[in-house]
Amino acid sequence: MLYNYLLIAWRNLLKRKVYAAVNVFGLSLGISACMLVFALVAHLKSFDNFHPHADHTYRLVTDSFEGAREFYTPGVPAVLKEAFVQDFAGIDASVLISGGHNGLLAVSEGEQENHFLENDVAYTTDDFFEFFERKILKGNSNGILNASNQAVISKSQAEKLFGTEEAIGKTFQFQKGDVFAVTAVMEDFPDNTHFPFHILMSYENLRESRESGGWFSIYSDDQLYLAISDPEAKSRIEAGIPTFVDKYLGDKNKTNRTHWLQPLSDLQFNERYSNFTYKSTSYTVLHSLVMVALFLLLTASINFINLSTALSGKRSKEVGLRKVFGGNRRHIVYQFLSETGLICLFAIFTSLVISNVALKYLNDFLGAKADFAVFQTPSGVAIVLGLWLLVSLTAGFYPSFNLSKLNPVSAIKNQFQTKNSSSYVLRKGLVVFQFMITQFFIIGTMVLVMQMRHLRSADLGFQKEAVVSFSIPERNAEKSTLLAERLRNLNGMETVSLSFTEPASTSTSSTNAIMVESGEEYTVYIKPGDEYFIDTYGLDLLTGENLIKEDTVTRFLATEAFAKKAGFVNPEDMVGTYIKIGGIDAPVTGVVRDFYARSLKSELEPMVIYNNQHLFSTVGMKISGANANLVLAEAEKIFAGLYPEFTFEYIFLDERIAQFYEAEEKLTLLFLIFSLIAVLVGCIGLYGLVSFMAAMKVKEIGVRKVLGASSAQVLGMFSKEYLVLLLTAFVLAAPLATFLMNKWLQDYASKIEISWDLYAFSIVFVALIALLTVGYRSVQAAWSNPVESLKSE
Repeated sequence: MLYNYLLIAWRNLLKRKVYAAVNVFGLSLGISACMLVFALVAHLKSFDNFHPHADHTYRLVTDSFEGAREFYTPGVPAVLKEAFVQDFAGIDASVLISGGHNGLLAVSEGEQENHFLENDVAYTTDDFFEFFERKILKGNSNGILNASNQAVISKSQAEKLFGTEEAIGKTFQFQKGDVFAVTAVMEDFPDNTHFPFHILMSYENLRESRESGGWFSIYSDDQLYLAISDPEAKSRIEAGIPTFVDKYLGDKNKTNRTHWLQPLSDLQFNERYSNFTYKSTSYTVLHSLVMVALFLLLTASINFINLSTALSGKRSKEVGLRKVFGGNRRHIVYQFLSETGLICLFAIFTSLVISNVALKYLNDFLGAKADFAVFQTPSGVAIVLGLWLLVSLTAGFYPSFNLSKLNPVSAIKNQFQTKNSSSYVLRKGLVVFQFMITQFFIIGTMVLVMQMRHLRSADLGFQKEAVVSFSIPERNAEKSTLLAERLRNLNGMETVSLSFTEPASTSTSSTNAIMVESGEEYTVYIKPGDEYFIDTYGLDLLTGENLIKEDTVTRFLATEAFAKKAGFVNPEDMVGTYIKIGGIDAPVTGVVRDFYARSLKSELEPMVIYNNQHLFSTVGMKISGANANLVLAEAEKIFAGLYPEFTFEYIFLDERIAQFYEAEEKLTLLFLIFSLIAVLVGCIGLYGLVSFMAAMKVKEIGVRKVLGASSAQVLGMFSKEYLVLLLTAFVLAAPLATFLMNKWLQDYASKIEISWDLYAFSIVFVALIALLTVGYRSVQAAWSNPVESLKSE
């Protein structure tokens, strides 16, 4: 019997090739979106879930609150680890990792010295290997990082540095300082980890400098990981953290600092704290992608329903004859579900081809390495089969149920379709739902595009055009000063500045600023920079005097936000006021107009600029645009003369700022693509509805034409009906899109306002697309011969 159903289903599909192709195409788009998103989500959720203690590993993160301002960091004071483990029972294991140590490695071979610039470097202890699955390939597994000057490197790093895996006992020098001996070789890290370290060095070499800052020195890359298997112990630890903070900070806890345990599984999705890869995908983006994929699959299924019922007039006689010859309703349902199953099967195979091609581009675009390996497992096969069954039932149940209940006489005479039938109302409702989703995507995408345009053009408080920056390889004040002086002498070079970072950077530092007279303390961001910092980056000195060339800190520049925070209504009133930062008392000699120290997601923070040569690690160059390439070529020669071991790598400041919003740019493009797919799928559904309307109104059209109606009037009849559906969809979509997009915009301190013209564009765009979609079928119905439509059997 099943063979018979499938054979007849196959023959019916061959008879209606266009219908089958359109259904396969529509369904495959929805299924492809689901498969791609599922593969991406599976990849993101696989990060670090393979470690032995993954399900009960936590990172201790730090939150600070000062009035309405909030500060978040994944780092902890280096001195905290020992005290935390000592004060809290129930901690199975702990490890402190100090990551983000990029630098120059020197390997000596006889009289020759080879240099390598490395990024994936961290300081830690043996405890690292108790937490994270990194197999030791060469060397012992114990005592390999607990003593000073020890290092463990990956297999690929051993081959890179020494040309062989046999690297045990060999040495390298890091940043022209400590020399480390390789004690073990570990396997390379997998793609799905937040601990991408090729080189692990003994934390003993870093301990003294890190712990010298005590409880008030926090580096975001100094992160503490804890294994807590007992849920009750975890609850006790979380409840005891406030008491722990009071014990070690007491009255000095001016910023209401606290800590909490962040699960290891949250590292990939929590943008607030980031991770050692500095890449994360927010839960908002993840859930949005899942919802988009499900909506596309749902709209594709709706298309199938609309197209199937649009052909009900042609299939009604078949159903009637089957019933006349003894076929019961159950057999007819099986027959139509068989056809749906075949179409869905073809759609799944088609989507596998589309998805495999698209996944490569999606990985390149997102910088991910998702794959379809999950579908090759028993659970993956079950998911694919479940998807096939779900789509088959969702898309095929209503058409098969609706056609199988037809009265044989009415079906043979094709007298079952009426304008007021429940099926007709349902089809209109489904099209409204489709275009509600489509217009939601369009409005959402337009908001994303407009916000991205705003981020690129917004006033940041400093100049980002024609400014180039690069990192100083070594912390050597004399050499960096000489570098800046030589660069200033180049023709076409307007000015050069030495600073810790550019005005806006992902690397920020904050500290307490104490008003010497009142004793009030405020948390401020610090921007070490020289006397050329303001001119190079186009900052606006509102009042007072600029910084001067000096070896020690003798003056500060404050921003407007700091002046207001300290209670000065007029910025000039702050000039001459003494503040203390890092134990140094000095006057504020000038106030600078506010500028953004981070992305536009952040508020304008209170900041202090001061000259400290020992902290400078960035060179900023303001170049004449006409000679930029020549100036950069000359700058590279000067750099190579002073730092021959390093590569000259520069970036234009506007490109650096654009990197802040790289994730948003990618999200915008993804939503644009999904919006176009939603429009395409929606148009297929609309075409199905118009086809059904044309079939249902064939006699009405014939009568109207006999009575003198023109083709234009018939077209107007069709247009009026679908325009009402589009307006209904818009009325439903606009409030939902406005609510959700306003919620998304709340993440930005500087944002656009959603205006009426955005809604006008959405409705006009969809109307034009719909007009093109239904135009052919409407014209065909309007130009039909009334004799053919009115003749009876």
